[in-house]
Amino acid sequence: MAAEGEREAGLSKSQIALAGKLRERMAASLLPGEAALTGDRFDQAAQFLLEAALMRRAGEPSILLRSAPGGRLMRIAVVNDDMPFLVDSVAAAFAAQGLTIDLLVHPIVPVERSRGKLTALPQAGERRESMIYLETARVDARERRALEKALETTLADVRAAVSDWPAMVERIEADARSIGDPEGAALLRWLGGGMLTLLGHVTRHRGGGTAEALGICRKSARELLAADSYTRAFAWFDANGRPGPLIVKANRLSKVHRRVPLDLFIVPVIEKGRIAALSVHAGVWTSAALATPPDEVPVLRRQLAATMAAFDFVPASHDAKALVHALTALPHDLAIGFARADLTRVATAMMALADRPRPRAELVAAPLARHLFAFVWLPRDALSSEVQLQVQTLLEEETGAETLDWSLNVEGGNLAMLRYVLDSRGLGGPPDQAAIDRRLRTMLLGWSDAVEGELAKCAEPGRAAALASRYADSFPQSY
Repeated sequence: MAAEGEREAGLSKSQIALAGKLRERMAASLLPGEAALTGDRFDQAAQFLLEAALMRRAGEPSILLRSAPGGRLMRIAVVNDDMPFLVDSVAAAFAAQGLTIDLLVHPIVPVERSRGKLTALPQAGERRESMIYLETARVDARERRALEKALETTLADVRAAVSDWPAMVERIEADARSIGDPEGAALLRWLGGGMLTLLGHVTRHRGGGTAEALGICRKSARELLAADSYTRAFAWFDANGRPGPLIVKANRLSKVHRRVPLDLFIVPVIEKGRIAALSVHAGVWTSAALATPPDEVPVLRRQLAATMAAFDFVPASHDAKALVHALTALPHDLAIGFARADLTRVATAMMALADRPRPRAELVAAPLARHLFAFVWLPRDALSSEVQLQVQTLLEEETGAETLDWSLNVEGGNLAMLRYVLDSRGLGGPPDQAAIDRRLRTMLLGWSDAVEGELAKCAEPGRAAALASRYADSFPQSY
């Protein structure tokens, strides 16, 4: 990768001609409605992008960052072999550094190179390169170095994941053939067939060594799980026999495609009748997989059928439809790893809230005692950024766990659902869910409503309402 100082020299006449062609490709790549570069600014952007593209080693990206003279603008150019996940991964790297992208232009350009040097930009050709031009607010030298390092790590992960994709598909299909649980095998085949963005694989031996590292597992994610978590995983399979894959979340965030916790699918490797190793597949669910109806998702459909049978729900009845709706709204990437009792508890809680939205929380402990998943429902009108942070603080105070990730789902009705992933490693016993529920109701209903609710326990409802109306606001804020 050429250093910034090596590229300060001006462009030659032939290079300026190339910059003119690149300007045309940049203009053609803009989507309708996007802010267009104009005049000298467009010329400068094209020359800057060309500067990054002039020399690039095979199999490596070319990255150039420079503050624009006389302003608060920073330009960034990223030139790479064209491959999936580049733009979204680069954008996620910026967001992780706390930077907002003000402008992004992404032409995919046929190129001709000789020993790495750019010689021509033909109209067509087999060799195509991704050339990303970005603008953001100017940052200091330390932040610029951090961004450059983050981009290098991200692009290395992207290249490894894309190049090893066929091998990872082959590995997950082989694991599907090795397990005896038909639904578990169907799940692995379903994921490997395009429903999981496969990013990495590694085989972890019982003695601690690793082998068959693919994708990001040979780059930034060499350790998907801590040693203690692998020990717990071996113990889980020893205790439960050889069921379908063990499904857990990693604490490590994906740097490819979407910056979310990696999903791990762990399959036992049997040698001489004993579990000798664990085959671990890492990736993120695709949007199509997350939107698939629960009765079409292997393993999850089995959970649905078992819950329907346990409650004797009649197919197509109101209760059956409500259950399917709840399992559709619950994030598949979490629900599929729940024990049946936990999934039933969370789904039926959501069913009860659908017609009468009110504050409620349900917590589920993940396998291997690594995570707590918290689901918090509240009326949609009560939702705000401040409330989300208050709920997060409440959960962290009550559980002692740190929030790793959260998301929000607001449906067409009046019910909103907040979902939190909390790091529960090293915590004691299970949290007091009743206490969390009480604090949640008090916080979201407000002080006056909470006082009325307490008075109603020992007084007639009308009198409780009157007393609360008269006296609740007389208490000092600190109380």
